[in-house]
Amino acid sequence: MHKWVLGIGTLWLAGCATTDTLYNTNGNADTVSVVDRATRSVVHTIAVGRRPTAVVVDSAFNFAYAANSGSDTVSVISTASNAVVATVAVGMRPFGLDVNPAGTRVYVANSESNTVSVIDTATRAVAATVAVGIGPTGVVVNRSGTFAFATNQLSDAVSVINIATNSVTATIAVDKRPMGLAVSHAGSTLYVANADSDTVSVIDTAGNKVVAAIPVGMRPVNLAIDPSDTFVYVANQLGNSVSVISAATNSVVASIAVREGPNAIAVNPLGTRVYVVNSLTSAVSVISTATLALEATIREGAPSMLAGDQGRR
Repeated sequence: MHKWVLGIGTLWLAGCATTDTLYNTNGNADTVSVVDRATRSVVHTIAVGRRPTAVVVDSAFNFAYAANSGSDTVSVISTASNAVVATVAVGMRPFGLDVNPAGTRVYVANSESNTVSVIDTATRAVAATVAVGIGPTGVVVNRSGTFAFATNQLSDAVSVINIATNSVTATIAVDKRPMGLAVSHAGSTLYVANADSDTVSVIDTAGNKVVAAIPVGMRPVNLAIDPSDTFVYVANQLGNSVSVISAATNSVVASIAVREGPNAIAVNPLGTRVYVVNSLTSAVSVISTATLALEATIREGAPSMLAGDQGRR
């Protein structure tokens, strides 16, 4: 089975198979939805912690991990049973998270603790805590499993974490209020959505330097890269649109209207579809990359909540 994941802080896609399943957090309902891509319908609803903001699946597709910003925990979900099998306490107000390629560690951005928790997936306990910048929201691990990158929305910077030492080895200044981020499959380029600047920062990971700042739509909060590293798709929350960036030219080549409040986005492994969570309409928009047009809408239960904009319950 092939698991797709849409979350708020960290988005993750994996592998290819004939059966496709999409996971999405529903912040107001304290649940994770499991969507069958073929029928474009919700087939399971899993109760997790309070205000889940992101979900990620390990490389073996055995477990999903949901960050619960309202209960300072991560829910461990068995993808076989679609049930929570463990709950891990982390820092304050966790938003984004990602799992390393080996599936042995989960990295969680704790926005009110200014830390990243490192969870050992074997023991289901925090093995390390890394101090980063102010207000970390998103985190992503490169495909070689050597570095993690965390956006710090209140210090306008990205922290570069050496996974071997669990320490910050560089801090990269970007534009205002960085939130979502994605690293290219080749690992050479990091893209960062800057919500208050309406830009995407392009970072050369070899030198940890910003090489471009691309104007996009209003309030970009998340982004995703296609499998060939050719196009970057940006969810513009206040623009109700998706900007399509050419990675070759670092320029916007198209803008696609979606439903209200897009705040999470992912590309399928074939690069043929883009999935967008619209937080104000309880829906997921499906975009064809061939036509760059809206193809379908999947109705959900409660809308997902945007990391950084919601108060604790």
